[in-house]
Amino acid sequence: MKSFALLAMVLGLAGHVSSGYPFCQGQFAPTPQHCAKFGFEKHPPCIESTNCTTFYDISHLPDQAISAQAAKMAQLITNVFENGNTIMGYAYVVNLKDNRGYTSGYIGFTSGTNDAYTVVQEYNKRTNKNALSKFTAELSRLSNLPFCNSTRASISKLGQPYVDAWVESACTDSVFVQTQLDLGHAMYLRPALKFAAYSGVTSNVGKAIFYGLYRRQMILLKNSTVDIFYTIIEHGWQYVEPKINIWRILQLTGPRGKDSEQAYLLRFLNMRRSLLCCVPDNVSPSSADRVSDLTDLIATSASWERNKDLSNPVRLAQYGATVKGSENMGYDTKNCKKYKQPKNWHFPKAVDLPIPGTESCHR
Repeated sequence: MKSFALLAMVLGLAGHVSSGYPFCQGQFAPTPQHCAKFGFEKHPPCIESTNCTTFYDISHLPDQAISAQAAKMAQLITNVFENGNTIMGYAYVVNLKDNRGYTSGYIGFTSGTNDAYTVVQEYNKRTNKNALSKFTAELSRLSNLPFCNSTRASISKLGQPYVDAWVESACTDSVFVQTQLDLGHAMYLRPALKFAAYSGVTSNVGKAIFYGLYRRQMILLKNSTVDIFYTIIEHGWQYVEPKINIWRILQLTGPRGKDSEQAYLLRFLNMRRSLLCCVPDNVSPSSADRVSDLTDLIATSASWERNKDLSNPVRLAQYGATVKGSENMGYDTKNCKKYKQPKNWHFPKAVDLPIPGTESCHR
């Protein structure tokens, strides 16, 4: 009882904090009545993986394609949300102290949640020797801990050498950058296209909205007897986050039915924004601003017509950025300032990797 009382107190404080965010006001204010449908007050224990992966098997969902230019626009839009600009953060590495270990690369691969390990494993396959290979064993150890074990976030055996190795690899080896891109497509872009197709969303801006769900957060609530490991993956399609993954958002949004695609996407975005504002932490509500920007892209008939194909520049007002689609995505000039871009820098051919959850085991 004591642990649940403490939990209720922490969640209550988090909800109070979230009410102060400018994009969580009015219809999105995290009132008890508004947030009841999300069931966060019941706060389930962490769910352990049972089949060597934390991802749903989505192989049965329909596929759809996206043009190279539309995919570029989608990635740039998401990069603005993640890095604040249109410079792809391949060499980005930081300990956000969010209990996910180091967050690295253009899409935020984390050392405490398997995906940074997956990146390094794939990189090892493509090169005989690289600066990150020495960390394979530690990343494997972390990834093989129980999903609910809070020590997954440990960086004690990675430290600055791991940071330096990631930056060096991203700034000097285009093979590593292509590895990030290939895994980003397999883990996020292709699944986003599947979920969009399943929902009857076929426009380029709709595909970008599904892809743009990416942001990862985690809070760890402790007391003397238990660790409650609560993962917030707003865009996630992992079965270990049943209250905040994309299946849950789709369920709460309801089917498209006879709605136009624009009307359905507005319903979807409003539900997502409501969920973010109601998540009981002091982090998730801060990303409601990106939902506001995405909503603005399709809010009126005029904006829908202008942006549905992503053939025009896109303004993300809350981030003060305009995505044109002509930006150079080839090199991380922001995080590679101490390096000089190698001559003849070019990417090797992309590799079509399997979507997680479609194989029997990934470890």
